[in-house]
Amino acid sequence: MGPVFKGLIKLGWFNYNFIVFCCSDTFVIRLFDRSVDLAQFSEETALYPVCRAWLRNSPGTKPPEAPPTPPPSGEVDYLQGDIVNGSSQNIYHLPPPSTCPVTEAGDPVNLRIPSPLPREEEPLNINTPAEMTPSMSTLIYQNMNRWKKIRQRWKDASYRNQQRYAQSMKILKEMYERQ
Repeated sequence: MGPVFKGLIKLGWFNYNFIVFCCSDTFVIRLFDRSVDLAQFSEETALYPVCRAWLRNSPGTKPPEAPPTPPPSGEVDYLQGDIVNGSSQNIYHLPPPSTCPVTEAGDPVNLRIPSPLPREEEPLNINTPAEMTPSMSTLIYQNMNRWKKIRQRWKDASYRNQQRYAQSMKILKEMYERQ
C-alpha cells in the first residue's frame, strides 16, 4: 500500500461510499460517484494531485500537462518576448534593478536601512535632582515626535529601495492588467 492509499485510510474515507476496482494496470477507486485511477501515480505522489484527478472524474486518462514554455534563445534581452499585436505576450526575464549608490570605499549602500537620526537634545542625566527633571508627559511627547521622524525615515528608505525595481513592476502591472 503506497502513501496515497495510506492517506485515504487516514482520512477515514472507508466509512462512506467507497468501491475499489482492480484490473490489469489500473487501480480505480470510486468514492462519492467519482473515480480516480491510483495506478497512474507513483509511490511518492502527494495526496493533492490525486484529489485533483478525483475531482476531474476521468479515471482512465493521465492528467493533462501544460506545454513547456520555450526558453529564449541567444543573449538575454530583458524585454524579449513573443510579440503579438504590438505587445509582448511572454516575458522571459525582467530587467535588473537600477544600481544602488556606493560609498567612498566602493561598498554598496543598503537603501533599505535609513541613516540614524541624530539626537537634537542632550541625553537625560539620571543623577539630576527631581525638581529639575522633565515631566513624564514631556518625555513621552519628545520621544513620540522622535519615533514619528524615525518611522518616516524608514518609509522613505523603503520607497527609495522600491524605486530601483520600477521597470520590473511596470512590466508586471501590464501583465496583470492584460489578464
